[in-house]
Amino acid sequence: MAKHRGQVYFFGLLFLSIFVLLSHSQPNLTVKEILEKNVQTAGGKEKLSQIENYSFKYRTKSFFMSSDGLMKITEGKEPIITEVVLVDQKKVKRNCYNNITEITGLQKATYQTLAKLRSGLYTLMNFKGQLKLQGVKKFGPEQFYLLTTTIDDLKVGFYLDKEEFTLKRIVFQGFNKTTGKYEVNHDIGTYQEINGVKIPSSWFSSQVGTRGTMYEISDLKINQALGKDFFSALDINVGEVEIAEASLNGNIIEFMFRRNMLMIGTNWTNTCTKNAGFKTKDKLILQIGDEQIEIDFYETVPPRGTIGPGMKFMVPNQRSENYLIYLWSEEYRQFSEKLEPLLPIRVKRK
Repeated sequence: MAKHRGQVYFFGLLFLSIFVLLSHSQPNLTVKEILEKNVQTAGGKEKLSQIENYSFKYRTKSFFMSSDGLMKITEGKEPIITEVVLVDQKKVKRNCYNNITEITGLQKATYQTLAKLRSGLYTLMNFKGQLKLQGVKKFGPEQFYLLTTTIDDLKVGFYLDKEEFTLKRIVFQGFNKTTGKYEVNHDIGTYQEINGVKIPSSWFSSQVGTRGTMYEISDLKINQALGKDFFSALDINVGEVEIAEASLNGNIIEFMFRRNMLMIGTNWTNTCTKNAGFKTKDKLILQIGDEQIEIDFYETVPPRGTIGPGMKFMVPNQRSENYLIYLWSEEYRQFSEKLEPLLPIRVKRK
């Protein structure tokens, strides 16, 4: 029995030694070889080179990518476009409710990284010559090649599946003196095949200290007939605003009646209300067509418990830069059926 155990131990040790020897004798892949496999898995150079542009949607956001590394993101439902973000490798510009700004710092670098990645159809071919291989990282039973790069002050880590060479995770890291530590993760979902090219069907974006958001891609389109200036145009469509002392004229952006409440989105921003001189708890007269309704104005969202059924008020939109009007009563259900996008709207101090 002891002799048999000794033989088992000997052959086991021999097998382990051969396995380790073979493992170490296999050549390590270079960054170039990993990138080649990454592109081949996505469909190959020939297939990818046939795509001049493509787009997809997530809810009311539309993402457009060009093969030369440009990205355009729009927000809104036709015919309304409330926001446009243009990304190239020099600048990131934003137009939100006709307020044009330039995005800088870590957020700028994140946009630029995503533009290069998405214009390469989620391969790393546009990062050629900029990547460093940090070895193989293991998460549970799965192994990944970790390739890193730096854009300005942003450190980016790309995790590629060791067997499939598809991108599975992106980690953005940096530090901002004002907001502190910056760390955003994009976990890439399953890949779908379109015209012989593989592209993710979703990604999950999370930032340290937040719950995160699942982005599910829909309405994927390839090689659309886009205008020559499409990727440089910052035009939006939110109607017109007229500002006077104690009054504002504008247009309806969106509306929805739910749970005995009518919500109306306006094209007025904080700048508009300040220039009109509105202050918290001002009484305003809302006019839409022949309808006139008295509402309360708030410069910030009031605490919970201070508003309820029967109230009518105007507050900042917590998810965008415009103001929302809430009419909390069943009586406005039929009134909501008369509304439409870009319908004129007016408020004046009582």
